[in-house]
Amino acid sequence: MKVPMKWLKEYVDIDISSEEYAKQMIMTGTAVEGIEATGAQFDKVVVGYVVSCVDHPNSDHLHICMVDVGQGEPIQIVCGAPNVHTGMRVAAALDGAHLPGGKIKKSKMRGEISNGMLCSGPELDVPAGLYPHIGDEGILEITEDVAPGTDVKEVFGLGDDIIDFEILANRPDCLSVWGLARESSAVLNRHFIMPEIEVEANGKGRFEDYATVKVLDDEACRRYCARVVTNVKIGPSPKWMREYLYGAGVRPINNIVDITNFVMLETGQPMHAFDLSKVRDQTIVVRKAYPGEKLVTLDGKEHLLDETMLVIADHERATGLAGIMGGEESEIVSDTASVLFESAAFERANNRVTARKLGMRTEASGRFEKGVNPDGSLEALERACMLVNMLECGDVVPGVFDHNPNPVMPKTIEASVERICRRNGVEVSGEDMEEILNRLFIDTNLCDGVLTCDIPTFRQDMDSDADIAEEVLRMYGYDHIPSTLMNAVTMPGYRSKRMIFADRVKNALVGMGMYEILNYSFISPKWIDALGLDEGDARRETVRIRNPLGEDTSVMRTTLVPSMLNTVAGNLNRGIPEGRLFELSKTFWPKGAGELPEEKNALCIALFGADVDFYTLKNAVVWLLAEFGVKASVKAEGCVYYHPGRKATFEVDGKTIAIFGEIHPDVAERFDIEKRIYIAEIDLDALQALEKDFYGVRPIPKFPAVTRDLALVVDEEVGAGTMMEAIQGAVKNLEEVKLFDIYRGVKLGFNRKSIAYSLTFRAPDRTLTDEEISTAMEKILKVLKERFNAEIRS
Repeated sequence: MKVPMKWLKEYVDIDISSEEYAKQMIMTGTAVEGIEATGAQFDKVVVGYVVSCVDHPNSDHLHICMVDVGQGEPIQIVCGAPNVHTGMRVAAALDGAHLPGGKIKKSKMRGEISNGMLCSGPELDVPAGLYPHIGDEGILEITEDVAPGTDVKEVFGLGDDIIDFEILANRPDCLSVWGLARESSAVLNRHFIMPEIEVEANGKGRFEDYATVKVLDDEACRRYCARVVTNVKIGPSPKWMREYLYGAGVRPINNIVDITNFVMLETGQPMHAFDLSKVRDQTIVVRKAYPGEKLVTLDGKEHLLDETMLVIADHERATGLAGIMGGEESEIVSDTASVLFESAAFERANNRVTARKLGMRTEASGRFEKGVNPDGSLEALERACMLVNMLECGDVVPGVFDHNPNPVMPKTIEASVERICRRNGVEVSGEDMEEILNRLFIDTNLCDGVLTCDIPTFRQDMDSDADIAEEVLRMYGYDHIPSTLMNAVTMPGYRSKRMIFADRVKNALVGMGMYEILNYSFISPKWIDALGLDEGDARRETVRIRNPLGEDTSVMRTTLVPSMLNTVAGNLNRGIPEGRLFELSKTFWPKGAGELPEEKNALCIALFGADVDFYTLKNAVVWLLAEFGVKASVKAEGCVYYHPGRKATFEVDGKTIAIFGEIHPDVAERFDIEKRIYIAEIDLDALQALEKDFYGVRPIPKFPAVTRDLALVVDEEVGAGTMMEAIQGAVKNLEEVKLFDIYRGVKLGFNRKSIAYSLTFRAPDRTLTDEEISTAMEKILKVLKERFNAEIRS
């Protein structure tokens, strides 16, 4: 918030420099973003009196002027403005003056010496709202009777320092000149001079004769005050008001509008003025908007409203957005004759939501969002009417409308002096605390070490003794906090079992030549649909994000496969012909209402390229399981998004820990993939639970091994892995079983295949005999015959 120092000095005696003042305010918790001086855009520009003005002999539009600039003898200045004439007072830039457009130098113009320049308003960058002028059409004429040589900054009301305060959300009371003056008086220990507000109700009749007000929503409108002014005379505001508004960054418009802006800046209470002649049936209704209702605001924009937005309406339709901006049709114009002043306290949350929905932010909405004190609404209204009396721009009608269904209740906080000292870490006497708080306009009494504080209604940020402690410390001085060495126990960092396990998984996969990828945990629901899952599949029940960046990132993923397929598609589209990728991440599964989702750790592997196939992927998964001492059985089954003939699962004790296979061509096509893609999904939580801490070692064999080859003919649906498990469990002293061939041919018969294994036998304590080997082979053949109807291939 920008505040001219001159305005602050109206209410508190500030006898130090602006820099020192800003420093003291910063040290007590009121941030200052900067200090700027008005009128810094020019210098060496003074009031000049045109003694004479004659036409230039060598020009049809230039004039030779003799100008008194307070230097004794008039100086000659050549001017081309059509409105220059003898006897007028002007802004004269002297030789060496700096203007926004450059430096002025003594020069010759068509053979005549010019010792400076007579300036227009735009040439000095002085807006017409601050000091009236005719713009680029002629030079600026000074109407005041000012002595020649006077710095024009004094005439225009420039040359003051503007303090740019940064007001935080917890101090809405400081979003006003009065609030900052109160704060300044406490910081500087000066007296705060509050203006006496007296209103002369010189209008005819009563308020009820001119307007009716109905408040239909007490929750969104905490207080609503209104007064009527008749016989309004629209015109420019006085110079002092224009100076203050300009310094605060507000453009002066006319006296009535400027009064509402002045009061808002002075008191922190936003106000609005309605042209009563444009209010249908002279009835003001404070209500929620109707669904689909439209409103054109003062900025000329049309807004579509909904039923959550609070509006100010007349008998027929909305005429303004409550606490944000008025409507175009009730705007104050040059022929306005009667005005209704509004001063209200609207609920901050509703105001903030409405402003955000409509993409609007105004000075008023910014104050209502932070919180406006309902107790100040009537005072601000009376201040506006007092200014109407001062400016003689209308007659204030007797009577006030004041709807205040839930008045702000007094708040008292008790705080222990000992507790405040302990909390702040600074010893401050109770008497000093009492004096500090009273300086802050918190009526405080000290009794038996306890401060009883009556909180003023404008301090909405104070709720507990912690707030009292904060006020004491910031005013006493943060520099009083004693310096101490840091006293802390440094805890050594460590990696959890989960982190160590994940690192081992990554190292194993990197050792197989794979690259890790990372994807967002939120995806598009269309990706889940693209997998072709059954309607009842639990992976379709996703956690939806309340405020997603877009539809493509609106749900939390229940599987890593869609993200992996999207990554593979991106690589293929960029000309990467092969790849081995993996991702470790979490999947998210919804729980009950109001509960956080269940997070499961998962791994996804993808292989693509000319040198990979189903068995390449299977071996990678087998090696990963072996890394953690896990042996699993394989089954020819899997999810619907895998190829029906090229998918399998690994199970341990009937629980699936991995699914792998080739992605179904239809699913791949939905992800814009034309090549074969092999995907594996591993349940890392299950794998970690199955990990063996120590896998054990075996001594070097002392006795020789005996090998036998076994070729069997079985039906096509019999799995080679299932048969291998049956062989391993059939006999003792079988050290190793390897699959080395699968053959299909016409001689074997329809739907039949040959599977060949290499069997290695070894006993730890002796050399096995041929008889023992033969007995073991017979047992194996018997088991395979009974379970798989296997026959020895002839």
